[in-house]
Amino acid sequence: MGDQRNVILVTVDSLRLDYCSYADELSDAMPTLERLADDGLAFENAIATGPATHESATTFMTGEHAVERPGSTEITKSQMRTHIRAHLRSQRTLAERMSAAGYETAGFTANPWTSRHFGFDAGFDYFEDFMDEDLSQGLIEGGRPDNTVRYALVQALNWWQGQDMFMSWENYYDEIATWLESADDPYFAWAFLVDPHLPYIPGDEYRSRSRLMTYLANMWMYAGRPDWFDERFRAALLDAYEDTVRHTDAFLSRLLDDLEEMDDDPLLIVHADHGELFGEHGRYGHGGYPHEELAHVPLVVGNGPNDTVTEPFSLRRLPELVSTLAAGGDYEALTEPWVVTRNRNPTTCIRGKNWKFGRRHDGEELLHALPGDENEQLDNEELRAIGRQLVDDWEEAKRERERIVRGVDELPIGSKV
Repeated sequence: MGDQRNVILVTVDSLRLDYCSYADELSDAMPTLERLADDGLAFENAIATGPATHESATTFMTGEHAVERPGSTEITKSQMRTHIRAHLRSQRTLAERMSAAGYETAGFTANPWTSRHFGFDAGFDYFEDFMDEDLSQGLIEGGRPDNTVRYALVQALNWWQGQDMFMSWENYYDEIATWLESADDPYFAWAFLVDPHLPYIPGDEYRSRSRLMTYLANMWMYAGRPDWFDERFRAALLDAYEDTVRHTDAFLSRLLDDLEEMDDDPLLIVHADHGELFGEHGRYGHGGYPHEELAHVPLVVGNGPNDTVTEPFSLRRLPELVSTLAAGGDYEALTEPWVVTRNRNPTTCIRGKNWKFGRRHDGEELLHALPGDENEQLDNEELRAIGRQLVDDWEEAKRERERIVRGVDELPIGSKV
């Protein structure tokens, strides 16, 4: 085991690539990540497998696209819960792979969609999700209730207690650091940060607007963005989001300082589960169609190889990347000429290096060049035919996966297909 590197995997919720200075020179929000990229391994075309956590994390933690039961194209959150649990139970997780390789493992997540409620604790020797089950379960299982007042009260209580999407990394950093100090080599640690997830509430030290304006801008977004003071609140919302990104970068800075004091030099892998929309395509937040702002994500490896990878890399292969880098293997072999990103509507997109083909659940097909406006369709019948065939092949493979896993809900805990 002496050749195996220690590994820390940091997942950041809702982090847009263009707010990462290593990828966009107009941004200075993440200087620590930029230094890691300059000295390490930077992926220019990392693609999330879905536009929301429940569509992305299930895949990047197992290396397999989530299966769904045949039926309606529109599924409820309760059905999603069942699918996620079944998928995590039927697949070998990243933590289980690392544990089998002799690693001591720990997970720290403030996102309820990656909690033990869904089975994300599988393979971890130590796992903390900070979830109050009574507070979180209702919203996870049923989504937003019809009673708006009740929803607001539950959200306010979560906000006050630092639960769900309101828990800053500073609230559990000491727990991560304590575990790292006591862990035996080799170790694998996973930290899921939710600071850039809506609502965008940065720490006081990083807030560039008044607390009142920050809250009002978030309320404006939740209220459906009424026309009054539209641009003023949107500008404040963007500032609040950028402030949360700066706050997230401070986590990396503090972690690197503490690792240096511990005389520890692990592989540090940082990525987003998906991006975020700020009015592009008429939407805010995430989920829905896998637009580029949601699918194209940051991925940087510090304390490892020094290289820039330009070919498409799917987060589906993140488990392979972790184990390959830990063993000093060939990471370039994990890139592909095209990758899949998909939501649960379902809409399937084939993402090449400089083009993207998508087929919506209603059959509409979209082809556009990258980078570029998704509304400007590319007039290339040959490329459209290639995209159509790739989607057909992927959908057929998906149906086969569903057939194999059908009935997995009845499998005993720990059974793997």
